[in-house]
Amino acid sequence: MARMMLRVLSTALAGAALTAAAVPAANAAARPGPGKGLDAKVQERADKLVADGAPGVIVMTRRGGRVAHVTAGVSDKATGAPMDARLLFRIASVTKTFTSTVVLQLAAEHRLSLDDTVDRWLPGLVGANGNDGSKITVRQLLGQTSGLNDYTPDPRVMSDPSRSWKPEELIAIATEKPPLYAPGTGWNYSNTNYILAGMIIEKVTRHPVGTEFQRRIFTPLHLRHTSYPTTNPGFPGPYVHGYYYDYGDVSTAISPSSARTSGGIVSTVDDVARFHRALFTGRLLPAKQMREMRTVRPVNDDGVVEDYGLGAARIKFSCGYAWGHDGGFPGYRTWTYTSADGRRQAIVTYNESKYEYDETFRADLAKTTETAFCG
Repeated sequence: MARMMLRVLSTALAGAALTAAAVPAANAAARPGPGKGLDAKVQERADKLVADGAPGVIVMTRRGGRVAHVTAGVSDKATGAPMDARLLFRIASVTKTFTSTVVLQLAAEHRLSLDDTVDRWLPGLVGANGNDGSKITVRQLLGQTSGLNDYTPDPRVMSDPSRSWKPEELIAIATEKPPLYAPGTGWNYSNTNYILAGMIIEKVTRHPVGTEFQRRIFTPLHLRHTSYPTTNPGFPGPYVHGYYYDYGDVSTAISPSSARTSGGIVSTVDDVARFHRALFTGRLLPAKQMREMRTVRPVNDDGVVEDYGLGAARIKFSCGYAWGHDGGFPGYRTWTYTSADGRRQAIVTYNESKYEYDETFRADLAKTTETAFCG
């Protein structure tokens, strides 16, 4: 499930300056011994992912009031610093659920309608090569049914990794190609939709998206380790180093401006879990908007079968359904799962992109997520 620019990086990245913030030798999570149930099972799965090649892995689990963290491997291959569940990482397309939440809050406040067209808020922006913003609704953006092409596979996006992209430039790339289908008649995963959603948030509120994230989500939920950088490729604190194929450590090589409201947030496993628990148990949206978010359609995205709603997906496990979103950004991959009652959660993240389509790794990842959510 390619969520953010996981397929191609230009050779320009090889020459990009890679800065390395010091990662303290923080206390890694205690490795559970035999007989400790879920933690031991999850530890075994996390260790297997490292054996498969991932430099490091974090798995957070919740069972009711009990939260546990399991780590394996390293957060920084250069120093050998162990993986630590408190470290920051790029949550990539998990950002989409934050973006959708803000849009749905604005709908609940009657400041926009999900049936508004893109042209209603961004007149003329989507109009080239048969793309028509007058026929695409906000709902279709959030549900990935607009028919717009994804801008991220275009080699220009990564030809200069440190470049600061403007949202309008990303939309222009996407609309160089004709739409894949008439709006509302198909489904394709496109980061373009969520760049437009972020632009609409700013047009409606007259505030930067980061300001709306902060006052509507980060501050009320006390997400103290969550931030929304737009152009700065650095991290505001100790972080997980991310690795991309032969390019090595790309943690601070790529401007988040190429992701923005489709994938730009930096966070921790605990903050991500706190947000999802609040959202899916109804603390952030009224019932009507929760129904909109949870109105799903079955999709197959890069071989992963799920039910996609408005910025959130429903995933079937042996123990029932989970809600969440996954995300990938060069060097980072994250999978999130929360039960509808919030009593069961699993967050899995690791810091290497090259196993995205490795069959052995993906099979072991599936076992890890099943154990973490259901075990």
